[in-house]
Amino acid sequence: MTTEEKIRQQISDNPVLIYMKGTPEKPECGFSARAAQILTDTGIDYAFVNVLQSPFIYERLPAVSQFPTYPQVFIGGELIGGSDIVAELMESGELMDMLQAAKAAKAAAAS
Repeated sequence: MTTEEKIRQQISDNPVLIYMKGTPEKPECGFSARAAQILTDTGIDYAFVNVLQSPFIYERLPAVSQFPTYPQVFIGGELIGGSDIVAELMESGELMDMLQAAKAAKAAAAS
């Protein structure tokens, strides 16, 4: 499996996924910390990939997503953006709707 195939599989397998520097418990960048905290605050489960521990993903993800920076948040298989966009969506109330829809779609696909 190529790195690009692995990235695409991670995105499709996880209804909510953040590629970040560090982990939600120990973020290694302020932007990653902010995005992970917002996702944590929603109470919706999410997966994460520490790109600092995955150098091939760190290198290839921007080409796959067409988004140059980290963190990168994917909901329902779609790139949402980084910490600023996630914060804006949280403030507007759209983030919870997106998260709940992705979680419901994944559950429906599994049954």
